[in-house]
Formats: sequence, structure tokens, C-alpha cells
Amino acid sequence: MKYSTAVKVIEKECDFLGRDFDAIMLMIDEMPWVFPKGAQKAYEVIREELDPDPGAFSDREAFYQS
Repeated sequence: MKYSTAVKVIEKECDFLGRDFDAIMLMIDEMPWVFPKGAQKAYEVIREELDPDPGAFSDREAFYQS
């Protein structure tokens, strides 16, 4: 799935649920089982595009000391 297609899928969820984009992304992150597989895949595509290495700075204490 392309990034632009993923954004459109999430925007359709926004329209359906009456929430903004960030709220839907947070809801999918916290409760993925509530959303259809297409929305879950779109979430994964968008997260990968925004943060390709999510574990890179997981140790914040070490990050701030450097």
C-alpha cells in the first residue's frame, strides 16, 4: 500500500467515526482489534513512513545524556 492510499484509508475512518486524524491513529495504536484490517495496514504504512526505526531512541535516558 502506498502512503497516499494509507492516508485516504485513515481519512475515511475519520469521516466514519467523526474524529480527527491524530485521534484515529492513536486509537488504532491502542486498540487495533477494533478497526478493519485495511485501517490497520494503513496505520502500519503511515507509522513506517513517519518513523522508519521506532526503536532507535527507545532509551530516552541514554539519549539525553549524550
